Amino acid sequence: MRYFNYQFVLNSIGFILVIESIFMLISALVGEIYNESASHSLYISSLITISIGSLLILLGRNKNSDKRISRREAFFTVTFAWLSMALFGSLPYLISEAIPSYTDAFFESVSGFTTTGSSTLINIEAFPKSLHFWRSLTQWIGGIGIIIFVMSILPLFGGSAIHFYNAEATGVSKDQFKMRITDSTRNMSITYLAFTVVGFLLLWAGPMDAFDAACHSLTSLSTGGFSTKQDSIAHFQSAYTEYVIIFLMFSGGVRFLLLFQLFRHFSGQIFKDDEFKWYASIIIVASAIMIASLYLGNFKTPSIEKTVRTVLFQVVSAVSSTGFATTNILQWGQFYWFIILGLILFCGSEGSTSGGMKISRLIILVRNTKVALQRQVHPQALYVVKINNQVYSNTIIEKVLAFVFLYLSIIGFSSIVLSLNGLTFDESIGTSISIMSSYGFGLGDYGPSVNYTYLNNFTKHYLSILMIVGRLEVFTVLSLLSPSFWRR
Repeated sequence: MRYFNYQFVLNSIGFILVIESIFMLISALVGEIYNESASHSLYISSLITISIGSLLILLGRNKNSDKRISRREAFFTVTFAWLSMALFGSLPYLISEAIPSYTDAFFESVSGFTTTGSSTLINIEAFPKSLHFWRSLTQWIGGIGIIIFVMSILPLFGGSAIHFYNAEATGVSKDQFKMRITDSTRNMSITYLAFTVVGFLLLWAGPMDAFDAACHSLTSLSTGGFSTKQDSIAHFQSAYTEYVIIFLMFSGGVRFLLLFQLFRHFSGQIFKDDEFKWYASIIIVASAIMIASLYLGNFKTPSIEKTVRTVLFQVVSAVSSTGFATTNILQWGQFYWFIILGLILFCGSEGSTSGGMKISRLIILVRNTKVALQRQVHPQALYVVKINNQVYSNTIIEKVLAFVFLYLSIIGFSSIVLSLNGLTFDESIGTSISIMSSYGFGLGDYGPSVNYTYLNNFTKHYLSILMIVGRLEVFTVLSLLSPSFWRR
């Protein structure tokens, strides 16, 4: 096996833990504002995290070490960085005893960083505000990926940015080759910060106080779905708030580089982008079908506007994999379950905060199928798969097909595992798809009005790993399990 650059791994994970400790201190300051004793747990957690992080950085220091890294180091670092963030992120919950169970605390932490939004909390509103803020921050950190922020300073470690970027954001987009990776990720970070601030100001202008506005801005743009209220967004009973949340969720599902070009350079490229057009069209078509079905089924609402807003909210929440809810859609009937499950399978765009298989892969699947049919009729003709007038090679198409097969296979296997642990047929399938796609809630007893508290410890740990596998889009994690990956 080729020399493994463990110095890079230790340096990177250590630096990420140091950053995480700083975010813990920010949450502790929120606790000071509200005079909460829970802030002490954040101070202690921050001290532990920064100590371990600093130790890893010191252990990784070696001026004479090889500065090069390969996919081995990148994939290993990214996977264990997410595990490390989740492990240390659970400390505030455990030390404060707000979540006394290690399994539940780890599940909550993983759910936060992967922006899944599943929870084990029974009484959310009794949770300390400082820990609420930390909970929201974990989703904001995980939304665009703390690895992406590190990309801007990766040259300090002498690492190869392209390997690190591909491990964190696997996909098929060719945008990354149009500019330097560090420039690309820096632009994404600027856009992410700007939209977060705008979202906070818009929400604060409504019925939310500053604390709720901050938390929901963090979890809406990150398409995470954690709320400070037991009834989620329905608690506020505000059309204005729901429209702002829809805007933030929709933005979170769009490629951030397109948003950067739109607002920084006033570029109309976003409206020419195939993936964005599919993303917007899916939302419009799915909403129209659901609205028509509700009216044909004599579904009663106070007004047409209320029906449109409720449906649009649920559809955008599903397509962006956010998981916020203003109503229990499971009560509408099984037809709507199928629509929602279909939406959360592919979700938003590449380079966004959403989960799922991404719409770019859906486009390739559809267009490759069209090409295959055309070749059946005209075998001698030359047909190619294009997105935004760029030709995608057979290598990329094969990788997409392999990814979709693995993704669906893991969902199928997970459904069997969950059924063996007491979940019903629909609960097993719904939860597997939801967790894998970072959506949050599933079907049956695991819908939007309940949580995962009463699952056994094995199931919670299994779902925690499934969240990370889904967040890192399968290949990064599974590659580490392949013996050939570690050979020359």
